[in-house]
Amino acid sequence: MRTLKQPRAIETRDRILREAARLFAIKGFHDTKVDQIIKAAEVTSGAFFHHFQGKEELGFAVIDRHMEDRREKLDRIEDRLSGGSGDDPLEHVFRRLDAVCEMVAGRRKRKGGCIIGNLSTTLSDTHPAFRERLAKCFDEMALEFQPHLEAAVQAHHPTRDVDVRQLARYIVSVIEGAIMLSRTHGESDLVHGQFRMLKEYLKQSVEG
Repeated sequence: MRTLKQPRAIETRDRILREAARLFAIKGFHDTKVDQIIKAAEVTSGAFFHHFQGKEELGFAVIDRHMEDRREKLDRIEDRLSGGSGDDPLEHVFRRLDAVCEMVAGRRKRKGGCIIGNLSTTLSDTHPAFRERLAKCFDEMALEFQPHLEAAVQAHHPTRDVDVRQLARYIVSVIEGAIMLSRTHGESDLVHGQFRMLKEYLKQSVEG
């Protein structure tokens, strides 16, 4: 990736990333052609290849940008969400879930599902480098919950053997599955309902 110095170059690169992400989410990685991205972003082929060597490099950049935007958006939402006193680590888990739920609701009218989920489905079996990067994305999502789950287990049942790493991954599985089901069934309240059941399961798993 080249170092960007000029505002115009930065804006061009951002536009390419936005349009690529949109097309990848709608059409999939394999069915999206570089020419389509160039046309959608309203840039020249020279401008495109100035920033990216090809679609593969662009794909990794789209993933990185998505994860960066996701972190920033969730942190902003969580900061303004009302919560408890903060003494119970499980409340931190629940607030993060509430932030995810609000973020998903805000994207309800956007075409295409979770781009990380979409790319994982299409690329993990055929592209080892993408599979490795996407696995790290899911691990990053799980790590948003794992420290709080560990603290909650220590607070409630320090002698209980709870695999908090797998529990954190289970949370991510529910999140991704709920997003997929919500879009497939056209039920906007489905995510909220699934998260409510997830919270109940987490309380039982951690508190007993």
